[in-house]
Amino acid sequence: MIPKLVAAIGVLALAIAGCGSSDASSTTTMTAPPVSSSTSTVDTTTTTVARTTTSSTVETTTTTTSATTTTTAAAGQVQLTDEGIAAGATWVPFGTLDEETITALTAVLGGPTDDSGWVDSFSIYGTCPGPVIRGVHWDNFVALFTQAETDFWTRGVPHFFAWYYTATPPVLSTTEGLEIGDTLQALDDLYGGAELIIDEDPFDPTGGYWSHDLVGWTGLWGYADGTDPDSIVTSVNGGRGCGE
Repeated sequence: MIPKLVAAIGVLALAIAGCGSSDASSTTTMTAPPVSSSTSTVDTTTTTVARTTTSSTVETTTTTTSATTTTTAAAGQVQLTDEGIAAGATWVPFGTLDEETITALTAVLGGPTDDSGWVDSFSIYGTCPGPVIRGVHWDNFVALFTQAETDFWTRGVPHFFAWYYTATPPVLSTTEGLEIGDTLQALDDLYGGAELIIDEDPFDPTGGYWSHDLVGWTGLWGYADGTDPDSIVTSVNGGRGCGE
């Protein structure tokens, strides 16, 4: 699937002027626009306190266990849009400075599971707006940052310009309620109209590609396992992203 997506952006970039769109811990590259995916685990320590009271004496017993956790978010905590992310009560539009964006997402998703740091813009994320790119992951959700000139900032300012969501965990949805695993019929019910495009993946006729209001540096887009109404949405991404 990854190689075909790299090639797909090459075609889509010709069809949609200026538009283009991965797992930072793997060698997988998804471009045109790229779809990134990463899965990491974080070891945490949880403490359970049991309190027993006899007469006027209180005895406290503490038991410590070790658990492996992944990114979680309560329903509605993070909502994805074509112009940014609603992180709890905090609106994080494209153009928000990188550290402000990470702080807002960490408040609702917990600490990132991976952070690429600033790397060359030709990277595992594809050919991104240069000269450098940064991908911060919460399992299979990634926020992308650039220092390129965009509609949001001049060159040199590190800022949020795209997000990719390719699998669960975490369980997220768009503001209209679209989730990975929904059907294309559900997508059409939520976003149907002239701004919604559903078509074949140009390099895999068994797969599908969709976009909604993909103009300039904003919009929604993703892939599906087919083009029939009952085909399943396999990724939901926002912003221009990176190209081939």
